[in-house]
Amino acid sequence: MNFLVDYHVHSIYSSDGHNTIMEMCESAVNNGIGEIAITDHFEPNIADEYGSSYNQKGYWAHINKARQAFKGRLNIKLGVELGQPHLFSEASSAVIADFPYDYIIASVHKLPAGMDIKELDYSRIGEEELCEMYLRQLKQLVYWNNFDCIGHLDLIKRYSAPVYKKNISLTCRHELLKGVLQLAVQSGKGIEINTSGLRQSPKEAFPGLDVVKLYRNMGGEILTIGSDAHMAEDVGRGLKEALDMAREAGFRHITVYNRRKPEWVSITEGKNTFGSAKQIINR
Repeated sequence: MNFLVDYHVHSIYSSDGHNTIMEMCESAVNNGIGEIAITDHFEPNIADEYGSSYNQKGYWAHINKARQAFKGRLNIKLGVELGQPHLFSEASSAVIADFPYDYIIASVHKLPAGMDIKELDYSRIGEEELCEMYLRQLKQLVYWNNFDCIGHLDLIKRYSAPVYKKNISLTCRHELLKGVLQLAVQSGKGIEINTSGLRQSPKEAFPGLDVVKLYRNMGGEILTIGSDAHMAEDVGRGLKEALDMAREAGFRHITVYNRRKPEWVSITEGKNTFGSAKQIINR
């Protein structure tokens, strides 16, 4: 059985999740996955600056139950996806200080005024203006610094593709993108290949290959892969394509985490295989 990891998964502890942690883990095992990070949303907003809907204690209790239930079959990592933590620094810092997280994703879902990026009127925004606006938020996110990887780095193409009739690339603001990636590299932050875009209107991962290559060429070494599954049937979808993409971008390994410390797993043993699930579970 080929070993895969899925480092971006949501359960019913996310407001948009559909399945329990147990169900997501069962799907992972059935799909030959050896390690999974449950990264439920912590998403504060202007009306709720402390993200009161995030049930941290319930999440922690169910992670522990799942770890017992799947012991020897699946490594289950304690994760969280922070939404725009640079805008809600105090609350975000408090959340991650409360529990021993293995892995923290930081993402930009909303703009400073509180508008979700999916609600923007893309017909009124030019491609370069959109990329600049988004990249400036990403730069502030990286400056905030208390996370491990940037989530779905070019997410705006998910919502702009139906309007623009093409996938935009953040490389249209090349110098600004380079600045964000350079800051990430210097800060020891990674990016992910998020395969949810393969299931959505872009029909390609977040970010695109051009961005992943640029990150690698600038010295980036930390790269995770994740399905961004919000339902059990999507756990693990697209991960083999993500591995091929990582190799094409020049990576010889992907990254996994233990208590916020990165570890590297080789992906050079052969196409779409880099060891067995048993090997990673027992490492």
